[in-house]
Amino acid sequence: MKKVSIIIPNFNRAHLIGETLDSIIGQTYLNWECIIVDDHSTDHSLEVIQKYVDKDARFTLASRPDDRSKGANACRNYGFELSAGDYINWFDSDDLMTPNHIQLLVAELLNHKVDFAVGDSQNFIEGKGFTDKPYQFDRETAQITARDFGMQRIGWITDDFLAKKQVLTTTHFNENFRTAGDEYNYFTQLLHKNNNGVFVNSILTHRRVHDDALTSTKALTKLQENKNVAEIKFFTFLDIEEFQANDLICWFLSGYMNYSFRIAEERQLPPYFYKSLSKISRYFGFCKMLYYVMAIASNYIFKKGYWFLKKAKLN
Repeated sequence: MKKVSIIIPNFNRAHLIGETLDSIIGQTYLNWECIIVDDHSTDHSLEVIQKYVDKDARFTLASRPDDRSKGANACRNYGFELSAGDYINWFDSDDLMTPNHIQLLVAELLNHKVDFAVGDSQNFIEGKGFTDKPYQFDRETAQITARDFGMQRIGWITDDFLAKKQVLTTTHFNENFRTAGDEYNYFTQLLHKNNNGVFVNSILTHRRVHDDALTSTKALTKLQENKNVAEIKFFTFLDIEEFQANDLICWFLSGYMNYSFRIAEERQLPPYFYKSLSKISRYFGFCKMLYYVMAIASNYIFKKGYWFLKKAKLN
C-alpha cells in the first residue's frame, strides 16, 4: 500500500480544522501522512493542530518559512517539498473527507492506470445541511483537457484531486496570487503537461461554504471582484504562455481585457495594465492593442468605449 501525502494550508482555522483532521483519521485507507503548513496564524490553531500531532505520528505541523510569500499557495508548495508520499492529495483546512475519500481515488487511479484521479464534492452549510455541488457537468462523458478546464466546461476543487507525486514536480501553485483562483490556475498549468486522469463519479469531499472561506467573494465590492478576476486571467495567461496553446492563451487575454474595461469604468487602472500591452500587441496585433488602450481611456474618462473594446479583440 503506497503512501498518500495530504497537504493542508492553514490560517486561523482553530474553530474548524479539528473536524477536517478527524475526517482524515477516519479514512479507510491507512497509509497516509498529513502535512499541515500554518501560515503564521494569530488564533490558537497551532495548539489545536499540535494535539493531533501528539496523538498520531502521521500528522506533521510545519510553518511557512518567513522568506516565502504569505498565502495558501506558498504553504502548499512548501508542504509538497516536505512530502514523502507516492501520491499527493491537496486538501483545505475547513472541508471534510468522506471515509473512503483516499481509498477510492487511489483505487481508481490504479484500476485505470492513470496519473491522477478526480473525485466529486458537495457543498454544505453548517446547520443547514447539503446544498449544491461546486461543479455541474456530465462526468461520464466529459474529457479531461486543458482547454475544457481552462474554459470552465469541466472543473474541480483542490480537495477532489489525487495524483502521483512524480507528475507534479514541475508544476507549482503561483505564489503571486492574492485572491481565489489559485487552484484554477494550478490545474490549467498542469493539464498542459499531463491530462492522463480519470473522473471518479462519487462524492468524496464535503466542502464547507462560509463567509471566510478562501473562495468566498461575499465581502468583496464589485470593483474588487473585477480586479481579482482580471488578475486570475492575466496570471493564468502568463503561466500557460510557454505551452503555445494560442486559442486558450487568447481566451484568457481576452477575458483580462473584458474585466480591465469594467475596472476602468470605476476610474481605476487595471492591474498589470502596462505589462499587458506588449502581450496584447503580440497575440492580437498592434492596431488592436491601440483600440484596447482607447477603450480603457474612454471608459476611464467618459464611461464609454465598448466599441473600441470590440475592435480590440479577435474576431
